[in-house]
Amino acid sequence: MIDLNRHKKEHPDLLLFTRWDRFSRNAADAYYMIRLLGNLHVEPQATEQPLDLSVPENKILLAVYIVTSEVENDRRSLNVRQGIYKARKEGRWTSRAPLGYTYQLPSNKQKYIVRKEPEATFIKNAFTLITAKERKSIQFIYNKLVGEGFKCSRSNFWRIIKNPIYCGKVVVPPFEGARAYCVKGVHEAIIPDILFINAQKVLGHRKYRYLTISHPIEKLFLRGFIYCPLCGGRLTGSGSKGKLSCYYYYHCHHCSSFRVRADKIHQSFLLELSKLKADKFYQDLYRKILKHIRKDLFAEQSINQKTISQSTSRLIERILKAKELLQNGEIENEDFLVIKKDCEQIINSMGVDLKHSILTSKNTKRRLNKAVQQLSQLEIFWRQSNFTTKRKLLSLLLKDQPILGVTLNFNAMVNGAMQSIYNLERADYKPKQEDEHLQSTMNPPFIKEMAALVLTRERSKNPKTQNIQIQEILSFLVNFATLTIENTNYSY
Repeated sequence: MIDLNRHKKEHPDLLLFTRWDRFSRNAADAYYMIRLLGNLHVEPQATEQPLDLSVPENKILLAVYIVTSEVENDRRSLNVRQGIYKARKEGRWTSRAPLGYTYQLPSNKQKYIVRKEPEATFIKNAFTLITAKERKSIQFIYNKLVGEGFKCSRSNFWRIIKNPIYCGKVVVPPFEGARAYCVKGVHEAIIPDILFINAQKVLGHRKYRYLTISHPIEKLFLRGFIYCPLCGGRLTGSGSKGKLSCYYYYHCHHCSSFRVRADKIHQSFLLELSKLKADKFYQDLYRKILKHIRKDLFAEQSINQKTISQSTSRLIERILKAKELLQNGEIENEDFLVIKKDCEQIINSMGVDLKHSILTSKNTKRRLNKAVQQLSQLEIFWRQSNFTTKRKLLSLLLKDQPILGVTLNFNAMVNGAMQSIYNLERADYKPKQEDEHLQSTMNPPFIKEMAALVLTRERSKNPKTQNIQIQEILSFLVNFATLTIENTNYSY
């Protein structure tokens, strides 16, 4: 490659090509070589149409001849991409055969992929182990299969368990503004669709996302959750030792072009948490959910104060009636004293129960108020939590792939449930997978009742609210209640 900047003064004509975007740098280099040949008294000629370069206008034609081959290459590249796009739409695999498959060429000369053993069996076993009831880590499953003879790198294994090709689907790439999507392939599937879907739920379940960091650093608590604004890759983090202290940064190891100070992002993040105030409607709804899922902590006591008062009144009436019988001579004095003593003992016992009931009711109400307040005190709950709890809380607050910039855009990072509960500025909504924890924690009638309340509330603000958005809000409240109760001491 010739350095054009060094020859701009000697060859001003080269500026003609460097200023025109449609002419490549190769065309400018070719023209420069022609000038050098001209200085050596060598005149190049086009084989089909010779040009007289002494005529200035012919230099434009020469440039056209030079870039014609590049235009042909671009056209050929476009035709190839169109052909790949068409083949993918028809369900045919167009790249190198993935592990577990091999190409077969039938009589009609149109290749397609078929199963290849024993790799196909190993891959099927991998998906089965991922969806098994006894959950094992992906590293454990990989080591087990390699020990049985499976030949595959760890990085390729991760690509395999996320590739829909193994359930008979082919990914059609984005082309001319159209988004990528999946179609049914013409090849044989190694695993059924339902097995692949269940495996993706396990791999993408929020419950396990905070465990992806092998060596957690408390000063980089967002690591593993946030993504690069330049390339979309997951950001990592590291510390850099300075003269006075160690400074931590979030950076991208995919494009190596993005880097931001962690302490500044954390400061902005905690500031935004301190500003959050839950909507009054959702505070009341959260109170009902707390009472439902933790009746042992927040339910009403079985001893009713009104019942105790009524029983005490009946015992006093019994003493008065016994005294009247004594005055009329119908009972002896000793009998009256026995009846009076028994009633007074019961009254004293019920007085203790009444006092305990009143005290318990006050404590229950205080515990419930404290739990409801945590919904609007996320920053306080954050500071009182350990590192693992913070990671779980982040999995509740953030989107699946929040983008981090040089400055923190909090509204764009939190999920749709947060935007509704805390009246934040709405962003584009992306549905999430169904939350199994919601179904296992609350009974269906109560879920239906709560969903109807939320649906009425949200559709009053946005008539286009979807049912899956309602489920996401309820899932957030239930998961947050479970997390806070497990990590808060209510024994007072």
